Amino acid sequence: MNTEVQGQKEGTDPRITLTRRRVLDAARRLLIDEGQEAVTPTRLAEITGVSRSTIYRRWPEPDDIIFEAIADDTDTPPFTASGDPRQDLTRYLEALREGLKAFHTGLLATRIDRAEHDPDTADVLRTVSENRRVLIADLLGHPQEEFAAAHALLVGPLMYQRFLAREEITDELIELVVDAYFAGRTTRSN
Repeated sequence: MNTEVQGQKEGTDPRITLTRRRVLDAARRLLIDEGQEAVTPTRLAEITGVSRSTIYRRWPEPDDIIFEAIADDTDTPPFTASGDPRQDLTRYLEALREGLKAFHTGLLATRIDRAEHDPDTADVLRTVSENRRVLIADLLGHPQEEFAAAHALLVGPLMYQRFLAREEITDELIELVVDAYFAGRTTRSN
């Protein structure tokens, strides 16, 4: 992804970082409130006061804004461990369900395809996945170096339900995934 705006790298000028944050926050609000179709450079310019030319320069393809808004979770407050790993895992999967609702199938498919040829997109996908894996491993008190496969088993059913089966991720599915995770941990520890 393009990390430069008007020739300056993001982070070197706080105005650039602030502008990016305002646009991404507005894009997330539009996604939640009105859906993907509402996230346009014109609409974002109206909401944020950022010029359309700046938005187009930073995000040349319309889906780039949506993808970055969804993938960028720097403002997402981290989960606080409740002391109940089952409750923490359930909350994590419920939050994932809400996040997956914002992803349109075509948007994710194009980003996965782009990641095959574009190292920046691959890095974004890898970073988002790693950040989420670290978050839940910490909440569950699971050693991170051993958690990659467990994380795939946790999120896989939700991804399948949303993107392949194209059905709602129900509370029952989340409960089944949580039960399977803890049953597997119990079996391995015996």
